[in-house]
Amino acid sequence: MDDAELHLRLSACRPNGQDNDDPLLREAMENLPHRPASMEWFAQEQDFDRAMCKCLAEVPVPENLRSEILAAAKLNSALPRWQRLPWLAAAAALMLSGLLFTIYQPQKADPTLAQFETEIVDIFDGMKDKGFGLDHVTGEIANVSAWLGSQGAPKPYVVRPCTKEARPFGCRVVDWRGQKVAMICFGRADQEAHLFVVLRETLRDLPDDLSPQKVVRVEGYPVASWSCSKYVYVMMGDSPETNLDEFLVATSDIK
Repeated sequence: MDDAELHLRLSACRPNGQDNDDPLLREAMENLPHRPASMEWFAQEQDFDRAMCKCLAEVPVPENLRSEILAAAKLNSALPRWQRLPWLAAAAALMLSGLLFTIYQPQKADPTLAQFETEIVDIFDGMKDKGFGLDHVTGEIANVSAWLGSQGAPKPYVVRPCTKEARPFGCRVVDWRGQKVAMICFGRADQEAHLFVVLRETLRDLPDDLSPQKVVRVEGYPVASWSCSKYVYVMMGDSPETNLDEFLVATSDIK
């Protein structure tokens, strides 16, 4: 059995295992382990079939579909066979195009700042419920910077208050949509705030003037955002009661 025949047989194999008893498919499956390239092709073929089945299962069935199909069948039966085939081929092509468009939609646009803020708050909320730990514990901002750099994560602005001093007590790297986001934890008196830093290029529609002076509420938490030429920074209070303004007096870059 050559590769062409093997692929032809396996292309008819449904992904739910109900064709396992078919002798032609069973013979093809027995030949598959000896052909690595065909195994990779078959895995992709099965993934495609599963995606198509999922899409079809999610398509709502119109109430009048049965009557429309029966009406179309009566109309087609009155036509000569040579006239029916082009219409059937066109209908099949349109259906396949619709399915392929559903399965392989273009990539969604980059998220906005508002989406980043909301999703980061959700991530933090989930971490807080589980009692999260820090990847690196230190009270020195230089150590925070060095550790984040060693992890390939963004380096943040440091909050430098003019009144009471806010000091870091640790950091970690958070995964967000496949991106590394730096998380630096600050404490001041009996309050805590967390700074999240992400690459600017991952977000879209950023305001021209984005400064940390404006504190907003995102799902109950106080949040402030700002940016530089390379990064976007989102600082949030550890709780809804955190006075975030005290952490936002002034900022400067880590060198």
